[in-house]
Amino acid sequence: MKRIVIALMAAIAIPFCAMAQDKFGHINSQEILQIMPERQAAESQLDTLASQYENEMSKMTEEYYSKIQDYQKNESTMTDPIKQARQSELAEMEQRIQNFRTQASQEIQKQQSVLFSPIVQKVQNAIVSVGDKNGFTYIFDTASQAIVYQSAKAIDVTSLVKAELGLK
Repeated sequence: MKRIVIALMAAIAIPFCAMAQDKFGHINSQEILQIMPERQAAESQLDTLASQYENEMSKMTEEYYSKIQDYQKNESTMTDPIKQARQSELAEMEQRIQNFRTQASQEIQKQQSVLFSPIVQKVQNAIVSVGDKNGFTYIFDTASQAIVYQSAKAIDVTSLVKAELGLK
């Protein structure tokens, strides 16, 4: 009986010993990014760019509304060809404003990527360094609910799960 109890205790302890070798950690990448000194400079550049686009958009919109008001005010005295020409002009202006808005948005997103990619990469490099130096198997990011570091010792069990499911 004593041997059975010892064997059971040993069998239970083995998985816990294996788990004790793995070291898990977590970070909040958003918290880290918020205090990065480079972030403030990048945001300032983005704000400047966005402000330039907003100013231009405002000018275009003012001109558009001015022409609409002029059209509405003088519509009753216009001949059909003039009405059609003005309506066509207004439609073109509206299309130009929409195109400009789309291009500005795309440019701001592109600049955001260009400006923030090096900052994100710097944080990622620091995470890898901490993981390597401190023997972590995995580091999870609580901000994105993702694994941001995985050591070479981590075991991929995908093939085992496929086999369990009878998949190849």
